[in-house]
Amino acid sequence: MDLWDMTKLLFRRWYISLPLLLAVLVLVGVASQVVKPDYSAKAHIQLIPPQVVTGADGRQKPIKNQWFDLGYVALGNAAMIDVTRQSVLKQMVDEGLTDNVTVTMDRVPLFEIEAVGDSPEQATASAERMLTLITEAVAERQTSLRVAESDMITTLALDDGSEVEVQHSKVMRVMVVALGAGLLLTAGVTVAVDALLRRRARRRAGTGATAASPEASAGQPAVARPPAKPFDGEATQVVSAPGRAPSPTAAGAAVPRVVRQPTGSGSGPQPGPRIDAESRRPSPTPPDADATVVLPVSHSANWPRGSRADRQ
Repeated sequence: MDLWDMTKLLFRRWYISLPLLLAVLVLVGVASQVVKPDYSAKAHIQLIPPQVVTGADGRQKPIKNQWFDLGYVALGNAAMIDVTRQSVLKQMVDEGLTDNVTVTMDRVPLFEIEAVGDSPEQATASAERMLTLITEAVAERQTSLRVAESDMITTLALDDGSEVEVQHSKVMRVMVVALGAGLLLTAGVTVAVDALLRRRARRRAGTGATAASPEASAGQPAVARPPAKPFDGEATQVVSAPGRAPSPTAAGAAVPRVVRQPTGSGSGPQPGPRIDAESRRPSPTPPDADATVVLPVSHSANWPRGSRADRQ
């Protein structure tokens, strides 16, 4: 069954599919009201290079910081690994924050933080918490290498995630899933009910045909009997042949009885054999009678002949 056949079936069984479709639409509407949207808060923090110090002789003091020599990308990757550990995210959840936090560094040396929460307050608090964690991770990575405070790379928060955006993607996903499941359920129920109704109709048709045929109800197959041939005026006789099944024509046709008329002495035309009216009645044939063959009666030698004068 293809999509077109399924569509025709849904239209043909509209009294089944239409209520189900209405129930699905109601379910989708309820889901859109029950499921709450997500709230996204974005924050940005930037790495600040160490301050350049100039000596008394006018020369710049060299910066003794291995992370500065490696570059901002290396320090940024190390900081992102520290703030996205499972233990850190679990601690945020315990504090009532969200663990749906993404930290990227697309434009060096700028971190972009996106926190998605169930409410605007939760999203903003999660973004602020991640800003603090990145600042602490950057400082801890440099402190572990004994970098002087004057040579350390610092951070600067550009925004704290107070601007929140509403995301309806979760609501749309829930609506699509509910609608798809409802359509599949509607099609399945309609096909099942249609098959059940077809089977019931076939059973009713078979029961009606059995009740209408008396021979079928008695357990005997119906035999078509050919109509009896009308009598054409020719005299016939019946010859029985034992051991053969009765012929439908011989069993159903009437056998005429020939009555001979005495031959007159006149010279006029002689009348033909007269057919008795009672011979038109069909003779009853028992069900177990022998097979019969119907042959035309020929004029035998004992047939009464007139005189020569009569024939003339």
